Amino acid sequence: MDPRICFLNGRYVETRHATVPATDRGFLFGEGLFETWRTYRGRPFALEEHLRRMARSARQLGIPFDADGPWAERTRRLVKLNSMTGMGSAVRLTITRGTGPVRLAPGPVARPTRLMLLRRLDAGLAEARTNGVGVNLLDFGVGGDTSMRRLKTINYLSAVIGKTEAARHGCFESIYRLADGTLLEGMTTNVFVVRNSTLVTPPVADGVLPGVTRAIVLEIAKRIADVREARITTEDVLDAEEAFLTSTTIEIVPIVRVRKRRAGGGCAGVLTRELQRRYRRRVARRVGLPEDELGE
Repeated sequence: MDPRICFLNGRYVETRHATVPATDRGFLFGEGLFETWRTYRGRPFALEEHLRRMARSARQLGIPFDADGPWAERTRRLVKLNSMTGMGSAVRLTITRGTGPVRLAPGPVARPTRLMLLRRLDAGLAEARTNGVGVNLLDFGVGGDTSMRRLKTINYLSAVIGKTEAARHGCFESIYRLADGTLLEGMTTNVFVVRNSTLVTPPVADGVLPGVTRAIVLEIAKRIADVREARITTEDVLDAEEAFLTSTTIEIVPIVRVRKRRAGGGCAGVLTRELQRRYRRRVARRVGLPEDELGE
C-alpha cells in the first residue's frame, strides 16, 4: 500500500485528503521545483545537498524556500507516521509558487505550497545493482537556456514519456539522445562510462542536471581513477569497458545493454563494483549505521 500520510504546508495529513487550490501556479503553469532524497532505516542521506540545490533553483525562480527549516526532523517524522522506519524509502519535496493570478505573469508570491510525499523504493534494486540493467534511448530536441534545463522543475512530461518508453522496450531507464548521437542523462539519473580506463560523464555545462549522487561518485572516483567530464555518445556506451547510472534512490546501477545490444562490457566492471562499495561506506558513515544494516 502507498504511504497514507504526507506533509502539506506545515501539517501531516492523510494523503487522500490532501489538496491544493485550483489556482496553485504549480498546477496551472508548472511553476515549481522538487527534490527527492533517500532514507536508510528512516535516516535521510545527503539531505543538505538536496536542500542547497533546491534553494539555488528557488532563488532563480523567485520562489521563497526555507532551506534551513527542520526538513530532517520532518523526514524522520513522516517515515515514522507511515510505519516505514525499518526500511528504505524515497522522500519527495515539492514546492510551488502557490496561488496566484490565472495569467503568465505571476505577481507577488502569497505563500508557496510545500508538499512532502513518501514512497517505497522500487522492488528489484538490489538485483539491478548486482546484475545491471538495460537502457533505452530517447531522442531529444534541445532549445532555450541550458541553465534552465539544470533546474529540477516539476515540468517532467518528457521524463514520463521516457520512463514509459523504457518499460515498453523492457528497459530500466531511458537516456536523452541528441540528433548528433550525444547522450545527456537519464530521466532521473546521470550516466557514466569507463573508456580507456578513464571514468567519463557528461558535463553540467551541456545542460545536465548536477545530480547529488553524481557529485558524490565523482568525489569518490577521483581518489581511485582518472576522471573527466566530457561528451559521450551512444557508441561510447556500447563500446565502454564499463557503464553505469547514478541517482539518489538507485545509488549506482550498471548498464549492460542498450535495448537488445550488449553495452558496458555486459556486466558490472571492477571500477563500478569498487565505487558501489565505497558509496555504501559513505552512506553508512553519514547516516550512522553499520553497512550491513543499511538494508534496501
